[in-house]
Amino acid sequence: MRLHVAVIDDHDLVRGTLGADPRLRVLDPGATQGDVRLLDPLGAGPPERVREMLADDVPTVVHTAGADARAKVAAWASGANDVVAKGLGATHLADTLCTAVTHPFHLGAGLAQAIVEVTGRDGLPVEARLGEVLGQVRRGRRLTAAMRHAGLSGSQYEAEIRALRDMMRRTGLELTPAPTPRDALVLYAEGCGLPEIQQRLGVGPDTLAALLGPVPDRLRADLNALNPDR
Repeated sequence: MRLHVAVIDDHDLVRGTLGADPRLRVLDPGATQGDVRLLDPLGAGPPERVREMLADDVPTVVHTAGADARAKVAAWASGANDVVAKGLGATHLADTLCTAVTHPFHLGAGLAQAIVEVTGRDGLPVEARLGEVLGQVRRGRRLTAAMRHAGLSGSQYEAEIRALRDMMRRTGLELTPAPTPRDALVLYAEGCGLPEIQQRLGVGPDTLAALLGPVPDRLRADLNALNPDR
């Protein structure tokens, strides 16, 4: 049986890529309900609307170009099943959507990394065995293997991950659109220094490097395409 996927994303390529997977049937543009949902918060309207979708009963995978760990964890704490980066391979993305339906508390490496970063930075407590699982998953180990290694049963893992998500929700993590490369580039063009851009966007140095790093290469490629005889 094929899963009906509601895609709230501004990239038509994503719809075509998912539609080619025999496990999935992509619903028409504008659909927000299905068996599972792929959601780009930047293309879904105001934050209130995004929060409503994350809080409903449709399993949801957030698809974002944002590199900020806090934004990823805020989406998860608000109800997302997983958070993945744009550019993820087609099969991996389809696998993640299917897993969100069959194993709603499964976490991928990117989200596990973000949770470890945020809990460490904010000094939030994590149960020891769950912390071990998250540490292994962020390094690429399969969740089931990491659970076995840590001695954590499926029911124990679910109880601990639920408790962690509830705690992080109570800390007041705000679900706001993650900064984009455009946000950083506009501030840079206005003459802001890098420390000021960090402060205004609320990101760390690694996130700022991820936002601005690809810009020179992309600009050079566009200029070369504009004048191929150079």
